[in-house]
Amino acid sequence: MKWTKTIVIALYALIAVCVGLATIVEKYRGTAFVGEHIYGAWWFVALWAILTVCALAYIMQQRLYKRFAVMLLHFALVVVLAGALTTHLFAESGTVRLRTGMTELSYADKDSKLHRLPFSLMLKEFNIVNYPGTDAPLDYQSVITYSDDNGSTNEVVVSMNSIGYVEGYRLFQRSYDSDGGGVALGVSYDPYGIAITYVGYLLLLLGIVATLLSRKTHMRSLYAKAMRPHPALLIIAFGFPLRSAAQLPVVDADIAHRLGTVSVLYNNRICPLNTVATDFVVKLTGSASWQGYSADEVFTSWMIYYSPWEKQKIIRVKSRDVQQMLGIDGQWASYSDFLNEYHEYKLGDAVAAIGKGEGSADKKGLMDADEKFHLIEMFYRGQFLRMFPLLQSSEAADNGQSSMVNGQWSMVNWYSPGSQSLPREIPVKEQFFVKQSMDFLTESIVTGQRERAFEIIAKIKLFQRDMIGDLLPSEASTKAEIFYNTLRSQKWVVFFALTLSLLLCVVLLFKRKSSRALRASVFTFNALLFAYVTIQLGLRWWISGHVPVSNGHETMMFMAWVMLLLTFMLHRKFPIIVGFGPLISSFCLLVAMLAGTGSQLTPLMPVLQSPLLSIHVMTVMCAYALFALQVLLGVQAFVLMRQRRSAELERTTALSQFLLYPAVFLLTIGIFLGAVWANVSWGNYWSWDPKESWALITLMVYAVPLHRTSFGAFCRPRFYHIYMVGAFLAVIITYFGVNYLLGGMHSYA
Repeated sequence: MKWTKTIVIALYALIAVCVGLATIVEKYRGTAFVGEHIYGAWWFVALWAILTVCALAYIMQQRLYKRFAVMLLHFALVVVLAGALTTHLFAESGTVRLRTGMTELSYADKDSKLHRLPFSLMLKEFNIVNYPGTDAPLDYQSVITYSDDNGSTNEVVVSMNSIGYVEGYRLFQRSYDSDGGGVALGVSYDPYGIAITYVGYLLLLLGIVATLLSRKTHMRSLYAKAMRPHPALLIIAFGFPLRSAAQLPVVDADIAHRLGTVSVLYNNRICPLNTVATDFVVKLTGSASWQGYSADEVFTSWMIYYSPWEKQKIIRVKSRDVQQMLGIDGQWASYSDFLNEYHEYKLGDAVAAIGKGEGSADKKGLMDADEKFHLIEMFYRGQFLRMFPLLQSSEAADNGQSSMVNGQWSMVNWYSPGSQSLPREIPVKEQFFVKQSMDFLTESIVTGQRERAFEIIAKIKLFQRDMIGDLLPSEASTKAEIFYNTLRSQKWVVFFALTLSLLLCVVLLFKRKSSRALRASVFTFNALLFAYVTIQLGLRWWISGHVPVSNGHETMMFMAWVMLLLTFMLHRKFPIIVGFGPLISSFCLLVAMLAGTGSQLTPLMPVLQSPLLSIHVMTVMCAYALFALQVLLGVQAFVLMRQRRSAELERTTALSQFLLYPAVFLLTIGIFLGAVWANVSWGNYWSWDPKESWALITLMVYAVPLHRTSFGAFCRPRFYHIYMVGAFLAVIITYFGVNYLLGGMHSYA
């Protein structure tokens, strides 16, 4: 028995290390290399097989078959591994390239060897369906005709997140030719491996449910130990951003705000100009306002009175090297500071040197300043003012670049004020309006004709409505986005919440009692923070039209929301969470705020439009929230050990061990939901992508403390909490390390 246990532990650790090292090797040697020499190598498969056999022997020795729920969980994992082995040995995959009207009878595997298909394929048509009113792709659709040996002909539609099934073969969209006349489809044939794996997923789910419902598991006893109350404390303070004013020609606030409600095409979506103005000012200054002026006022005033605004110290330059290059004293520069007396760009040579791998300047600071300068250049070129939508000829719609406009498929192009490259078929009156309306608006503002300015803005909106009708956001949606822009740009709220949360956590760790008033303050603070995050997520969901879990900013916001929700759900039975929940949430909000362009709303990539993705991400982020909470519980335990408060230490340890069960179960469910999503989207339920690999490592790391009978060290609180704090490193690598260092198909998440 002892030798079996030793072999299982050694193989388990060896596989986790091999997978982790493989993700690093992949970055430098490529996916094909690790696929051939590690993941697809005979020795790697043998490690899994030997581990499975030894684990089964150890399970029998431990007589786990007498505990139905536990046995079902482990048996499900064996079934999943059996499915993976079946796929590895017998599955077929490759790529088939189709051109419109041409028949294809075979596909090529990864080694470019051709394999005959039991049917013929022909591309009937290919369409790119855009988001309404934009040129951003919503979906890629291939209509495929296939014929079998008996001569019968049928059609199947292959699109993103919708696989085509033909006689057991699965066809999924990979790429398309630039002329729209051809596509490359992935081909997969794996009738047995997928079926076995899915059965394993189902058994795993049943095992999780059985474990949660069973009264004979260790989880039940941990719940009882963790229910006693803990103290909580909060100090509440209020802060307000300072506001000052500068003597500058500034557009009337009402005019600027009304112009901010005009729709424009930005980041491949239709949004109010206020969104552009907010991003513009935040990027330049680090805040959504400057010298007391709103983003709308700054953006519009610079557009109208550009000469004096070019001389204002509005661009924040953090790098001292760049400050010296610009010849400025301090962190603030004007647009004019970036140009010499010959109107040449001062940073041009330094940026070029960086591009050649030369130069000794602060690269990050230099590129940041260069980006801000070119942001203003884009502003001057009118790239942020594409506010005039015009319908193009029906020929564009025939090529698949189309959107539904007033019940018909048409192409919509957006133009900036004064644009000279308008289609010939556009009537002269409308061309005149596009070229001259902003000049009239500028004249009205400069001459103080306030009502005329309002009238021109109203005419621009009416022009947009006449052109594309219901494709424009509703008035309610526009107001919601402007309010959302105000919320997301208030950085002081995050720092304020983080400061108070840290104070709360420190007090909680060292103070044993708290008054009723302080507990009420804690609850109020949590409620306000929860409302703030909920409103942001709700608005983002409404405005974007999809569940906000598609990028780093959104997932961190969602994790903050989950942590606060858990605080409310568990605060009565586990009061200690009241102190730790806001701290984790505030750190998540800080990371979300630092995500930069991730906070900007953009259309989803077609592959990210599956509902399975939303459920997959939400489930995994709930698990990560619980893992983060266990880190703080570990810190609490270390303080209690130092103070020799054994009774509270026992409750804290029991709470952490209790939360480990739902955390591991949620991560497990999230992983196999992600596998199903990958199978639907890419035709492969597991591809050893770095994010997948590290999610598996994280699961393996956190599954170990659940086996307390096999690992007696976890019965000792000190060892257990040290392990749990260290284990969170796997979560950090999975979420941040993969995204920013290792890359892969999940690098957008």
